[in-house]
Amino acid sequence: MVRKRQPALETSEEKKGSARSGPPLITVRAVVLGVLTIAAMFFYIILIAQRQGSGRYVQSQYPIAAFMPFVLWLVANVALKLVWPRLALRRGEMLTLFSMTWVVAAIPVWIPSLASILATPAHFADAENRWAERFFDYLPWHVLPPTTSRVIDYFWYGLPEGMAIPWDGWLGPIANWMGVSVAMVAFGYCLLVVFQRQWQDAEKLTFPLAQLPVDVTEGFDSKRRFPDIFYKRLFWIGFGVVILLQLYNIGTYFITGLPSIGLFWTHYVYNLGDGFIVGYIRLMPLMLMVIYLCPVDILGSMVLFHWIATIKLGLMKRFGTPSLDFSGWKFLDSQMILHTESNGAMIFVGLWSIWIARSYLRQVWRQVKSGAGDPREVRSYRLAVAGMVLAAVYVIAWAMHLGVSLSLALGSFALMTLVYFVTVKLVAASGIAYIYPNRSYLKGESFFLELMGSVYVSAEKLVPYKMFTSYAFFGGFCIPAWPAIAHHLRIFSFRLQPAWVTSAVVISFVVGFSVAVWGVIELSYADGTDRSRSPVFFYDGIVHLLENPITPHWGKWAIWWSGFFEAASITFLRARFHWFPIHPIGLIFQNTHATWWYGANIFAIWLIKLTLLHYGGVRAYLAGKPFFYGLGIGYVLGVILSTAVDFVWFPTAGHYVHGWPQ
Repeated sequence: MVRKRQPALETSEEKKGSARSGPPLITVRAVVLGVLTIAAMFFYIILIAQRQGSGRYVQSQYPIAAFMPFVLWLVANVALKLVWPRLALRRGEMLTLFSMTWVVAAIPVWIPSLASILATPAHFADAENRWAERFFDYLPWHVLPPTTSRVIDYFWYGLPEGMAIPWDGWLGPIANWMGVSVAMVAFGYCLLVVFQRQWQDAEKLTFPLAQLPVDVTEGFDSKRRFPDIFYKRLFWIGFGVVILLQLYNIGTYFITGLPSIGLFWTHYVYNLGDGFIVGYIRLMPLMLMVIYLCPVDILGSMVLFHWIATIKLGLMKRFGTPSLDFSGWKFLDSQMILHTESNGAMIFVGLWSIWIARSYLRQVWRQVKSGAGDPREVRSYRLAVAGMVLAAVYVIAWAMHLGVSLSLALGSFALMTLVYFVTVKLVAASGIAYIYPNRSYLKGESFFLELMGSVYVSAEKLVPYKMFTSYAFFGGFCIPAWPAIAHHLRIFSFRLQPAWVTSAVVISFVVGFSVAVWGVIELSYADGTDRSRSPVFFYDGIVHLLENPITPHWGKWAIWWSGFFEAASITFLRARFHWFPIHPIGLIFQNTHATWWYGANIFAIWLIKLTLLHYGGVRAYLAGKPFFYGLGIGYVLGVILSTAVDFVWFPTAGHYVHGWPQ
């Protein structure tokens, strides 16, 4: 693997163009359109797509749920330039829509989990699962809806005809969870404001996912009718390859017996032999577009550690695993061993990221204390530091309000924010939106319950702690808002428009959260909620943990520290030898969906980029970008057309066109 320097966010020619047209600006019109777009997007995803069964639209840190409205506005704006040029959006307004929809993109998959977790205990408790006996006395009922049949049972079965939705039972709990969620967004925003210049100027992170909309909207403010990307032949080749197949497949909806073509929708399974884990091969145009922007060394590291993880799991399955008893479930030991190793690596990378920024952080702190320096900078840093402190205090106090002890609340908040921080940084460095932290360590839960030992946590504290680290609190594997905020701050000038840059994030999140809650509750009381997908397993897990407390084990700590020192060694070698091609990102995400589901795409792009850079250099890489942009935009437009056809002709039996085959 040969490491090549990734091109900067804009080429020199693009910078000259940007200098002529000025930096992108957020406008009132853009924010208003962003709010309307978010409302329409959520209305479709929650109230239409879920009924149709046409796909899953949130499966990455930058999901198709955010890219679909951007593509629609791209097409609409081209039409406006042709028909009514005065109404056409400017480049800054298009980028505002990109950022605002991304800020809320993870919410549609999070809010259904939140509502279901809150409504499950009162409805599913029975003598067999012994929930009432084991943990009802310790549940934080004050943040759950009332346990009346009118509120809870009808949520699962649907309301009788003519009965009004019992909003009075939901408004209090939802306001409670929304308040702490806004505090998490505020903390993340302030944290990223502090680190933005360090990442951008000192560490030279390339922010590939910010480069994507910048490239696609290049030329929007010129006198030409179309953006520059539309004048690239390779763009239309990539676009045509995907859209023609999708149009053919849409035709099969109406012609019985006509076979569909599943080139981009069918997955193939491979197995390396008895005992080794299977893998998946599936070409995914949207992912190919995104990861084409990723540096070669990161792609190569993801491929390398995926194969190492495959071998590790295969050997453990064939020869057995150490008796570590993670969570008391023996069959999970092999997975948890890799998750524990990866968490050690992630924590090192997080601490290292803070360490290498120590000079910059000292400078920021001196400005905050003394007020010396550019007044705008000083004011921004002071507000950011104050915002971080207030938001952190609010979240920790809220956790204690649930019943969590101060030590657990502090520790989990610190580990959670460190994991989010590292994930956001690696997304900004790589552009791989498909990297997810391991669920067990996402919010610090396994660190305290597995490594430290749940035996030392009383039932009174353990039950609310599990609620605090559940999917109900600030999302699941897709991190809400934070990944978008880092790129939002890269695209727009915080120095130039601090109020608008901040307001766009806050308004987006509050509107998105509110609309999603309304949509989920409206749908649940109208049609009922899928009881087979209720989080019964989550509450069963609490009972299991109470009855099978975990004691610390030196072997678990040995695995965790091995990951920590592996990442430290890789980081040292990268710092010592400029040619060293391995990146710790591969170790951190060695056993996640990013590698198992999407590994074939990562390998394909790594091979393509390696070849292009070796034989044609950066010029060949830049020349290839329009083709992959065409693939992604063509795919998204095809999904939009398919869902529009379903809405008109197949409203109750949609065709599954996006997501992993079920």
